[in-house]
Amino acid sequence: MRARRTFLAAALAFAVPAAAQPVDDLQQDDAQVQTIGWRLSHANAPYCARGAPGIGLLLGDVQTFADPAVARAIYGLTGDIAVAAVAAGGPAEAAGLAANAVVLAVDGEPIGPAPRQGSWDRVWALQSRLEQAAAQGGKVALSLDGGRVVTVPAVPSCGVRFILDDAKDNAGATRSQVRIGREALDQLGGNEAMIAAVLAHELAHAALDHETLLGPGKRPTAAVRRTEREADRLSVWIMANAGYPPEAALTMIRRIGPRGLLVIPGASHGKASTRAREMAAEIAVMRASPDTNWALRFRREP
Repeated sequence: MRARRTFLAAALAFAVPAAAQPVDDLQQDDAQVQTIGWRLSHANAPYCARGAPGIGLLLGDVQTFADPAVARAIYGLTGDIAVAAVAAGGPAEAAGLAANAVVLAVDGEPIGPAPRQGSWDRVWALQSRLEQAAAQGGKVALSLDGGRVVTVPAVPSCGVRFILDDAKDNAGATRSQVRIGREALDQLGGNEAMIAAVLAHELAHAALDHETLLGPGKRPTAAVRRTEREADRLSVWIMANAGYPPEAALTMIRRIGPRGLLVIPGASHGKASTRAREMAAEIAVMRASPDTNWALRFRREP
């Protein structure tokens, strides 16, 4: 991931409280991705084979910004590590945490020395510590600037990290994380249901562990296409369980296909019309029964 950029107009004209809500486009986009991702992950936790408790919070490090001093001033930070985004409706929000709360330690582990400017190593290590504490202990203690310690109880999730990536213009997934680029987010026009469709598709890749299935190196187009069909079809189940209209996935596919709004290789992913038809058929299968347990009812590709 490249260095982050801030977009707040006249950013240095005022100070921002240390526990403020998102204050610029970047933080608002981060919050939207976390909120939608958490909603999908928490609702489908009973069916994810590698699920783990989570709290719906992403940490940030000013050292990942192009100008750390400007980032501190914009967000009113007294330290390097702070809450970057909180999922609306998640445990972290319920515990009173908000964007820009400065964090001094994660589950008793100090934030450590500053890495080289532009490095993500420290913040990802702290995020992993947070996720491990939630998964293993069922709670996470965050020590905040000012001496306050907030302990957040973890609740079931699919155990997947959702990331807004400045360096991407599309979306992708590994077995443990989902990334969506800022350009991709912008191209969807802020439409929550269509963003949910993209994130659900990538969460399907993670839940089905397509990374392991395909293996490293060059991947045969036919094998990739099979995993894309699976992710397309499973995405409508994931959306429905989270309360999103699965038909939004059809709208999203039709929109990105002919207009090329997202960088998606047609050979491996298939034609938009074919994908929409297959997802519509999956919606019909899903709605044939009130049981949306896709762990039992979803049919894998041969």
